[in-house]
Amino acid sequence: MLHIERRKERRFPLRHSAEIKAGLENFQEVSGVTENVSGHGVMLQVDSSIPVGTPVEIVLTPRLATEGKPTRLVYKGKVLRAGNLSAGKFTIAAECERCVSIRVENGQPPQPPPDRPG
Repeated sequence: MLHIERRKERRFPLRHSAEIKAGLENFQEVSGVTENVSGHGVMLQVDSSIPVGTPVEIVLTPRLATEGKPTRLVYKGKVLRAGNLSAGKFTIAAECERCVSIRVENGQPPQPPPDRPG
């Protein structure tokens, strides 16, 4: 069977710890590790199952080579694919509708800007 690539953007391998908030009002906090990222998506290994369609906020705090202020990347989107890896380990692929970069000041990042309607 021939595999047809459907990705629109290049993926970059990146293994980095992530904090995930799954759901809206009664959100679930989950930890995970990224496998790869693109401009509009993230694939992660996570400790809890997150159903397809669930809104997510994924926060990465990359270690930068420069001595600049730490920055957090906040991806907001929804889970497109989910699967089981092994006992207690799962994988999710999230489409990200929005990504913002936030500088961490005095050890505490400012709150991300609110979602814009529309």
